[in-house]
Formats: sequence, structure tokens, C-alpha cells
Amino acid sequence: MKKFLEDIKKATVFLGTIQVTKQLTIPNFLATGFLIETDNIFHLVTAKHVVFKEEEGEEDLFVFLNNKQRNIIYRKISDIKQKLKVNWIINKDVDIAIIPFEVEPGIDDIKIIPASSFLSIESIGELYDVFFASFQPEIKLNKIEPIFRKGVISIINEDGSFYIDGFVYPGNSGSPVFLMPSPIRFDDSEKINIGGDMLGGKFIGVIGEYLPYQETAISVKTKRARVIFEENTGLSRVWSVNCLTNIIMSEEFKRQIDGLKQRMGLSSERCK
Repeated sequence: MKKFLEDIKKATVFLGTIQVTKQLTIPNFLATGFLIETDNIFHLVTAKHVVFKEEEGEEDLFVFLNNKQRNIIYRKISDIKQKLKVNWIINKDVDIAIIPFEVEPGIDDIKIIPASSFLSIESIGELYDVFFASFQPEIKLNKIEPIFRKGVISIINEDGSFYIDGFVYPGNSGSPVFLMPSPIRFDDSEKINIGGDMLGGKFIGVIGEYLPYQETAISVKTKRARVIFEENTGLSRVWSVNCLTNIIMSEEFKRQIDGLKQRMGLSSERCK
């Protein structure tokens, strides 16, 4: 279990900006992402709203990870886009964004979430326990090391997402979500399997945003809204593996992969 969790930590990266002073380069972590490999090419996955803001457009973000010496290093996404001639691939109806990511062998201390661990939404159910790996604001870090949070699946939606009863805060967006190992699991035939959980640890989705509850204060005299009070309900939206897989299977994604391989002179070789 310890190695499994260490692999998840190494597959998780932070996204943010950099503040440069005369003496220091200070990272400003804003969100979470993770690495997968598809068609022999590394890809970065995060929540779409982390990358694209409604008013400002695309954010010029950095990706923060560890090197082999466990020191924080970073890559600028715009530099990767320019060098590899790639772009974010998204689905306008899904809060997921994915882009090829350049890895430096022998330098980067990273892992991937393997495709063999992907579990479709049809295989999960309400009341299943889950956990996710995230950047958490206010926790001081000397290296890129996500924290683990827990939740339980509350309801599965028709759009390929589901809600978990688990608190999500700014910075958690884009986190990978996994099924919690359980000594008891129902199979498709409703049979109870005790001590034979084959689903625990499977990757099931990407953290989007929490579901807020809002109350509006109305002026007695003008009848206009003066203040909006917002609270975190504790329910958080997760976009399922199915949503990510649909993007990976899209024609736009395939064209980008084919173009990248042609430019790098690759066929079945690994793009690393």
C-alpha cells in the first residue's frame, strides 16, 4: 500500500504561477494535475477551469514537479506548447483538459497513472468510498507532495460526472480520484465479495469544483441584491474516467498525437 501511495504522489503535479524577485523565484501553487500515458506519450491532465478562465482566457501556467533529488522544478506550459506544437484538448461540456507533456528522463521523479487502472463509471456505485490526491493551500511544502482526502460517492449523474460527499477547496481542482480499497464489495450480480476487492485503488475521475450554497442579502429600501453569501456544501463534482476517455478517443486528440509523432520521427517508439 505504501508504494502504491508513493506512485500516486509521483504521478501528481501542481499547477500555478511564479513570482520573481531580485533574489528569489517563488512558486504560487493554484491547482492540481496528474500524468498519464496514452499512445506512448506522456500527457498532463487537469480541470479545464484551471486552464481557461471565462473572462481572462487561457492562463499562462507552470507545472511543478520533483527531480530525482526531491527538489522542486518547473516547466512552463506555453514553452511546451511552442516546442512540441501542441495545445490543450478539451470537451466544452466537460471540466477536463489534457495536453502532451515533456518529461526529462533521469531528471524528473515522476510516475503515471496507468491505463490499466482506469475504471469506468459503470463499475462504480453510490456509497463507494473514494480518495483523492491534491495540493492543499496553507500547507507549507519543501517538495511537491499532495495530501490525501476522502469522500463517498453520493450520486451518479447522467452527464458522466458524479458527486462525492467530500470537501474540495481551491487548489484541489484537477486532482485524480481513486476508489478506496474495501474488504466488502458488491459485484455486478449483487453478490457480496468479502476480502476479494479487485476494484480498490482504481482511478475513477478528476475533481472539478465543489457545489456551493448561496444566499443573497436584499436591500430593504432598494430591493436590490447587496451581498451574496456562499458556503461549501461539502458536495464536490468529479468527472469520470469515461469523460477523459472520450477526449482521448476524439478525432482532435488523435490528430494531435499523429502530428506530434510525425514531427518527432516516432511510430511505436516511446515519446519521453
